[in-house]
Amino acid sequence: MAVDQYALTSLTNALEELGLTSDGGSQDAYIENIINRASDMIENYCHRKFKARLYIKERYDGKGQELLYLNQYPILAVNLDELVWNSVAKTVTRNDGGSFVDDSFKVQDKVLIQNSNKNSGLLTIATDGVAANTLTFDEAIKDDTEDNNVIISRFKELWINDNKIDEDDYEVFSDYLYIPGGLSKGQGNIRISYYAGYDDIPDDIEQACLKLIKLCFEKNANVKSEGLGPYSVTYFDTKDIPVDVKTILDSYRKLVV
Repeated sequence: MAVDQYALTSLTNALEELGLTSDGGSQDAYIENIINRASDMIENYCHRKFKARLYIKERYDGKGQELLYLNQYPILAVNLDELVWNSVAKTVTRNDGGSFVDDSFKVQDKVLIQNSNKNSGLLTIATDGVAANTLTFDEAIKDDTEDNNVIISRFKELWINDNKIDEDDYEVFSDYLYIPGGLSKGQGNIRISYYAGYDDIPDDIEQACLKLIKLCFEKNANVKSEGLGPYSVTYFDTKDIPVDVKTILDSYRKLVV
């Protein structure tokens, strides 16, 4: 058993919260199981995922709407000003103190550039093309000094019926797309692939997860359990989430109609 890569806390943080040290064995496996269960419970309560990941070909119904709200958010994007574009080197450099590495851009990512339309569209990050303050692309780019409100996003693609929509024909926001003219009507006729979630889980979500882990560990409020070595692994349901934890989570909870 290991902590799932999408779990909302780490084994180190959980052990520290519980005042334990790693034993490299059954105790760690027990805590890892609780972490995964607590993470699942939070996401089930909030009706959304939190850790950054890629979603492939999600289907939506076209209803003529111009705004399409996605199941998962925030859509991973970096909003920047004062970028330096180099058409010869096929690079874009940021001077805001941030890091493309920390923002989890990766080689061969298809990066959606939206700015003054000189570089709008999908660009592919080249092999060894991710440095802290510079991205290098396979495709040619244009020098651009009109770069206010630039969005560099790992958004992938949008299909309506059997047609892939040009990236210049829609805009990407934190949790929705804007499609001028609206989406053609149809059941499941919209397909979207996109990156969404948090590369770094918000501190209050992390604390909510740790509270659930501690509750499970200390009170052992069993709904049902199964053996794991000398331990009993506790499973919670969303109805078992304490009020103080729900208060934290409610601001992240997605309204399900």
